[in-house]
Amino acid sequence: MLAVSYQLRDESLLNARKTSTLALGINCLSLVTGTVVGTWVAVPPTQERQEISSIVPILVGVGLGELIGFVLALIVIWISRE
Repeated sequence: MLAVSYQLRDESLLNARKTSTLALGINCLSLVTGTVVGTWVAVPPTQERQEISSIVPILVGVGLGELIGFVLALIVIWISRE
């Protein structure tokens, strides 16, 4: 009986580790995407001089990327629990 409970615990820990790794990967990817989009908004590729006049669009992009990543990570965790 004890071996079965250890096996169930190990499987549960493995599933939790896989889910958390996937959620962390989604969150990091959305952070990078938010940073790229924020930088692109702050310094459009068509702009002649590549200089940043304000850091606010970059911070907004990072914030939006974090929020989107957080929501996607929660959805992944919620779906994998079923």
